[in-house]
Amino acid sequence: MAESTTTKTIEKALNKALRDLGNYKKQKPTIQSNIETLIKNSEVGSTDRQKYVKMNEDYKRKLKTWQEKYDQYNSIADGALKAYQASVKLDPIIKKQQDNTDLGVVDPELNREANKIKRTIEEGTKKAGIEVTPAPTLGGPTGTPAQAPSTPASGLTPAVVTSPIKKPVVKTLPKTPVKKPVVEDKPVVSKETKALTIDEIIDAVANEYGSIDTIFKTDPGLQALLRKAIGKDGVPNTDDDLTADQFVNELENTSWFKTNASAVRQRGFYKRQFDDLVKQGGNLEDLYKTTEYGRGLKFTQQVIADEIKKVGASLTPEEIDLISRDIYDLGYENQKAIVSQRIRAKIAYKPGGIVGGEAGENLADLKKTAKSNGLDLEKNFGSSIQGWLQKLAQGESIETFKQIIRSTAKLGLPEKVSSLLDQGVDLDTIYNPYKRLMASVLEINPESITLDDQVLRSAIGPDKEMSLYDYQKMLRKDNRWQFTNQAKEEVSDTALRVLRDFGFQG
Repeated sequence: MAESTTTKTIEKALNKALRDLGNYKKQKPTIQSNIETLIKNSEVGSTDRQKYVKMNEDYKRKLKTWQEKYDQYNSIADGALKAYQASVKLDPIIKKQQDNTDLGVVDPELNREANKIKRTIEEGTKKAGIEVTPAPTLGGPTGTPAQAPSTPASGLTPAVVTSPIKKPVVKTLPKTPVKKPVVEDKPVVSKETKALTIDEIIDAVANEYGSIDTIFKTDPGLQALLRKAIGKDGVPNTDDDLTADQFVNELENTSWFKTNASAVRQRGFYKRQFDDLVKQGGNLEDLYKTTEYGRGLKFTQQVIADEIKKVGASLTPEEIDLISRDIYDLGYENQKAIVSQRIRAKIAYKPGGIVGGEAGENLADLKKTAKSNGLDLEKNFGSSIQGWLQKLAQGESIETFKQIIRSTAKLGLPEKVSSLLDQGVDLDTIYNPYKRLMASVLEINPESITLDDQVLRSAIGPDKEMSLYDYQKMLRKDNRWQFTNQAKEEVSDTALRVLRDFGFQG
């Protein structure tokens, strides 16, 4: 039996709750592991000791706040899980209740079981902050349906779940504004489910209507047909979808079909001839030269290869052949936008891998920004890189992802520094005065000082940045300073002054 719309929607709420829980877990505050040792080893009443104590207190306060929010996320996920498990059990029982009603049979035990499961769903959805429209009780009055909960205790924006009566129905509520996630703020729940994109619809109905990806992604009239095909509820594979025959009839009445059908059919005829010759053992390279379809396909393969090199995608020969056939069969080999769209979607990235073309240039730029903010692109954003590169290939500004990197780098920094990062200034630039001073005082190569250096990073604490004067005084307490020429000169000058004071030097 297929899952009801209610079960699917609760499952979506569960998946979202688990994602939110996992994402928030990554925001757990951290502090250097030797903070307690630093406090014990620093002089009582010193500026350093006060700084370390303040850091430790701030960490414990942030950790407590984080734990409270984490517990809320965990409670939401737990409630959603219980509601989903119960909803899966309820679907077949509702079907049996409907059968009993239609046959005039009363089964009190079944109805009691249904009400028991509904109460479990109510408890789970209430705990998760999910607003529920109660499912009807069939087969006679055996209990009171569960009532929808009011505003969730957590204060989070509730997800919306609807329960089926006979046909699945998806209700859409007005969107509510959602704040960007902030470590110190309340947990954020994403917006309600948006309308499916064309790509999502195609993925869902490909088995029903066939291979339609390229053409339906590019023609507005065919996109409108595809949305019509999934019915008024906007959900693929439900009762109000067009059948395959209905879809073909609608397709043949579109402007695209009337304009292109003849050329496409002719190309299809040449394709069948080509495929027959290949099956008969014909030499592929000869057929690329001697047949109408072969020449066109070979030309399209070259167009695809050029675009792959340009954007930096990586495709197998089989993938190139498949895309070339799709493009050529529909007569799009000279449509650069369509060719580019198919290739850019194939941009792939593996950690440590080499990417060429535009994707490689974008990757290098992002790595540079990450390094300039004390981060490692692969370590800190490895799971996101491929998606970023694909979005960049589709026209997204690279500044969007650079700002994501800077937003990560600003966690735990004072407001003034965070503001500079929000304006597009990298940490490397902000720390540069401290880096130059550190290199001068400790007489080391400034290029050897990275943003991972704890001495450099200590210049800016969670509340404020040090003055250059105070930072210089701190650097002179570093063990490395005693081996510098400056330190040796000071020792020499001090010794000479003592000798003069005792009359040993003129």
